Amino acid sequence: MSCNGKLISKLRKQLGWTQNDLAKKSGFTERLIVKAEASQNISASTLHIIAETFLEAGAQVTAADLSADPAALAKEFFLAMYQHGPRTLDVNAHFISPDLVVHYSGDPSVFPFAGTHVGIDAARRAFELFYSVIKAPDDASEMENIQFISTGHGALVWGETWAHPIGMPMNAAMKFAIKMDFDKGMLTVFDNRFDTFEGAKFFGNALNAE
Repeated sequence: MSCNGKLISKLRKQLGWTQNDLAKKSGFTERLIVKAEASQNISASTLHIIAETFLEAGAQVTAADLSADPAALAKEFFLAMYQHGPRTLDVNAHFISPDLVVHYSGDPSVFPFAGTHVGIDAARRAFELFYSVIKAPDDASEMENIQFISTGHGALVWGETWAHPIGMPMNAAMKFAIKMDFDKGMLTVFDNRFDTFEGAKFFGNALNAE
């Protein structure tokens, strides 16, 4: 399976170990550790042993943390947003925590989906509200220009989108940044920080048009 190389590297450095140190302590070759930190495919049993090695040294991590690449999961999540819209959480249920927290920035009086939504039911409702007023592009081609960066226990996603209020296409793309946290391979936080100033202008225009 693919592994969370960013987290393996981060934990190793926090413990003050070289790649050779981790190799010796876990009983593997340095070449395998290099491969793991490059997020290449590693067997589940190997990841379990590496996690146990970290645990014995006092690091808080599980094999599930090491077996999930946050950037890859974030990309999978985003693709579902284009393809399935309000059903995104259900489509990705295999890596969605029941305690998921979804946050959308902005004023709830302007953006009906804004605020902090705790728990899977509230999170699902937030996505339904979002897609009740927002139309995503017809394809996922803009994903080519979106950055997905692993932070170890999470991922940062940023770029520009042409998603717009329904019936009110934009004349320029909107910038956004999203922080996604994972625990044991499960998405626990989806924190969407978009350009609320520009967004408010578009929503204001859409409301006036009605």
